[in-house]
Amino acid sequence: MKLISIALAVLIVNAAKAQTHDWWAANVGWDGVSHWSRYIITQPAYLGPNALPIPRVGNGRIDSSVSIGVTGNFHFSKGDQTQNLTVYANYCLVKDVISFDLSWIPYERFKMSHAIKERRHIFHHFYYDDHATGDIHLNTNIRLLKKWSKTIDLALRVGYRFPTASGLGTARYTDGPGYYFDISFGKPLGNTMLKWIGMAGFYAWQLIDISHRQNDAFLFGTGLELNGRAMKVQLYTAGYLGYMENGGDKPIVLRTSIEKKLKRTSVLFNLQQGLHDYKFSSVEVGLKYTVR
Repeated sequence: MKLISIALAVLIVNAAKAQTHDWWAANVGWDGVSHWSRYIITQPAYLGPNALPIPRVGNGRIDSSVSIGVTGNFHFSKGDQTQNLTVYANYCLVKDVISFDLSWIPYERFKMSHAIKERRHIFHHFYYDDHATGDIHLNTNIRLLKKWSKTIDLALRVGYRFPTASGLGTARYTDGPGYYFDISFGKPLGNTMLKWIGMAGFYAWQLIDISHRQNDAFLFGTGLELNGRAMKVQLYTAGYLGYMENGGDKPIVLRTSIEKKLKRTSVLFNLQQGLHDYKFSSVEVGLKYTVR
């Protein structure tokens, strides 16, 4: 009985320490003046899985449909378990030439260990928060050099991340804008349904760090695509490389993406494994409805 009482007392003391200003100040080395947000590290290795996502690799073509989709996402990592909903939409302005696509996370739920909260410099006021809302991502996609389509497909993507998210205090999102642009390609491999796909471009996001206001990164990705009448499968690796040495700004992932078409409805299934500066294993399942 005495041992149980001691154990309970230790748990209570640790819980109390975990949510005090003194705990936070000692953890981040507070200078006694700066706002707590100055100590949040806005690099992908120190944030939630949806904060600074790596754009999907395109295939050099334009999605000429008008569609909407919803998926459930499950992210697994030591000390951080996250689940979220994602809403997608695509609108084609000119068939095979220009389209726009949007994604948004309306709800994210998470559970982090004390060790992760210390590593990410969680502010004590937000210590017990367990949900957030994500950013809006908007992409403009433009087909390039269509006359080369028998040899290679090329497309330009210009993307912008609107800082609509909550959760800066829990290091889930950055509370700052970001943008990227890349050229994607799709190269047929002989007389098969296989294509070599890839992208190369530029990725940038705003930082809270006083000495560095923005991180600029090289964006890349390459892999294979199998595109049949009723199913599309992609397997590729992708990432971006920031310029800070040992800054946690070089996330690289391996992805498998499957889309099974059932008339106007498609079933979506995606797997993602973090390889560097992204310590999450992720599963995404959902549906997409094609309006036209």
